[in-house]
Amino acid sequence: MNRMIRDEEDVPFYKQLKNKILDEIESGKLKHGDKLPSERELAEQFQISRMTARHTLSILEREGVVERRVGSGTFINNNKIQLDFVTFNSFTKNMLSKGLIPSTQILSIRKMEATPNLAQKLKLPLGENMIAIQRLRHVNETPISIEESFLPEKLCPRLDEIITDNDSLYEILEREYGVVLVMAKEFMQITVSDESESKLLKIRSESPCIFQEAVAFDTNEKEIEFSTSLTRSDIVKFYSELKLK
Repeated sequence: MNRMIRDEEDVPFYKQLKNKILDEIESGKLKHGDKLPSERELAEQFQISRMTARHTLSILEREGVVERRVGSGTFINNNKIQLDFVTFNSFTKNMLSKGLIPSTQILSIRKMEATPNLAQKLKLPLGENMIAIQRLRHVNETPISIEESFLPEKLCPRLDEIITDNDSLYEILEREYGVVLVMAKEFMQITVSDESESKLLKIRSESPCIFQEAVAFDTNEKEIEFSTSLTRSDIVKFYSELKLK
């Protein structure tokens, strides 16, 4: 980054600097683990205020592009885990296919009655007996998401006694109950983590996260599972491939 930022019309200096850093990451000039100049050095190099440089780095940190280490500086964090938003697969298989090491910790298993929302999502009678499983997902020992699955108890009796940490829920459903999930309808939106979620994910409170809701279907196109997940946006990015007709 050896050229001055030009005063482009309607483009604030912080955004110009941010775009320049992103361009150098994209081009390969800046790689994962590289150290950025300090706020003072950026300010001097591009003739901007230190406040503008600090604001730029803060935005990049919130977006997971850089990591600021107290006493060490600011480093490029361009090593995001890529998740396929098109292919329906279990978390375990998805991570293993990328050469990553997945692990799962069960946070809670409880029985409950179907709420109006669950009954509507899974086309069940109100009050149907359900099993809810909340789990914390790790990749290479780093927590990345909190997931909760809701299933009718009649489809998987004693599931709470069978499933353990690191088990694949979908593999258990297929092996123990003959339930094969083949597709899902999924919705995604941006949210922020609350205090308890942040503690589990080891991020700052009110950090940007990706919230997903999904309904999974079996081979008969019957609704089987409703799930939610809260995923860290600083180390995960989603991928899809679209084709025009």
